[in-house]
Amino acid sequence: MNTASARPTLGQFLPKWFWIIIALQIVIVSVFALSTLFNPPPDFNYTTMAYITRNLTAVLAVILAVWLRSREALFAALAARCVTDIVDATTVFTMNAEYLKAAVPMVAALLIAPAIVGMVYLWKQMRM
Repeated sequence: MNTASARPTLGQFLPKWFWIIIALQIVIVSVFALSTLFNPPPDFNYTTMAYITRNLTAVLAVILAVWLRSREALFAALAARCVTDIVDATTVFTMNAEYLKAAVPMVAALLIAPAIVGMVYLWKQMRM
């Protein structure tokens, strides 16, 4: 395998494959948060608004890290996203939220796993 193609070239912030991770984090999280905001559940309350605010803030952090071209900031933003997704997924089961259990595998596959892959890559890049 050619490892040179996996590394960003001089002046390149991230490899092309990493942009898929960024797009997943921005699009999926924004869609979840905005769909909750514009189609609120019947029990809309402070907790629901905190969920929306937290997720939109996390998306803003990813966008800002990319705009600043900061691997360290992007690592921190992905770590925060990953931790909140893991806590949310765990809470679905501990709070026995049956209506959300079907979403957990999708969150794990499309948000948690790619974020971990991205963080491993960024960690290696920051240690070079």
